[in-house]
Amino acid sequence: MSVVEEIDQIPHPERLMVSICMITFRHEAFVEEAIQGVLSQELEGSFELVISDDMSPDSTRAICIELQKRHPEKIRLLLPKKNLGMTRNLEQALDKCRGKYVAFCEGDDVWTDPFKLAKQVMLLETDATCTGTYHETRMITEAGESTGRLFREDLPDKLTLEGLMLKHSPFHTSSFLFRASPIMHALPVWLLHVASLDMALFTLFTGEGLLRKVEGVMSSYRKHPGGITNTSINNGSSYHLHRILLWLFIDRHLNYQYTVRCQELFLDHWQKILCENTPRQRLRSIRGLFRKNPGWFLRHPTFTMARLRECLRR
Repeated sequence: MSVVEEIDQIPHPERLMVSICMITFRHEAFVEEAIQGVLSQELEGSFELVISDDMSPDSTRAICIELQKRHPEKIRLLLPKKNLGMTRNLEQALDKCRGKYVAFCEGDDVWTDPFKLAKQVMLLETDATCTGTYHETRMITEAGESTGRLFREDLPDKLTLEGLMLKHSPFHTSSFLFRASPIMHALPVWLLHVASLDMALFTLFTGEGLLRKVEGVMSSYRKHPGGITNTSINNGSSYHLHRILLWLFIDRHLNYQYTVRCQELFLDHWQKILCENTPRQRLRSIRGLFRKNPGWFLRHPTFTMARLRECLRR
């Protein structure tokens, strides 16, 4: 018996230009606005909105079902029969995407420009060297009011794979559109061990290509108490450990071509852990990282020994 109920009434899926991947969980106050922002897109070509609701305990699922009934030609609904967790839920939704291009919009964010998809698709259609695009994103409150800030200021016009390797996410997930790739259907297992899914996905889907910026503030990122950035794994030492782990897995995934940059990022976060923890806590941290990715540390023994010595300093 399938653990996922799927509602798919979209005609001619082989002609889809874009798939929009939307995962939802406890988004009852926001999800209708998120869906309407996608449905309002003006695109020369068809698109599908793939929604996977992770067994929300509120009315999120009921709202999604109702909107799918109203827009069966646009919305494809995945309804897991148990809670999968964010990574598994995203993995499931991505695997179902059938478009030539793929975009993200989580159930608590919103697209604010009806020509967002059209602008991004046009760029990819005319530049074969480009594997993805991004744009500026406005930050809003839980009530949907502007904070007067952008998610990132002064976005560069272009980003290479190495250029994506930054201490903080270079752009917001709701702004990302990329060429569909086979890796969408076989995501690496290590994604289950990292918290920074957005940064992992940016690097996985960029490959050896180039990302380019499209002008305009075309989406909004909602900050609210139930958001992923307010969970314990995104605060304090846990945040820094998960970021280190991300770069260890990325370095391994890219066949150690970017070790120098990944070590720089490791050290940026490691300094915070050294400052905030006792020697015993530091040793526990390095041991936990080693258990998750022993091959990386064994491959870099000098770097590893230096970090162990730092653990013991008062």
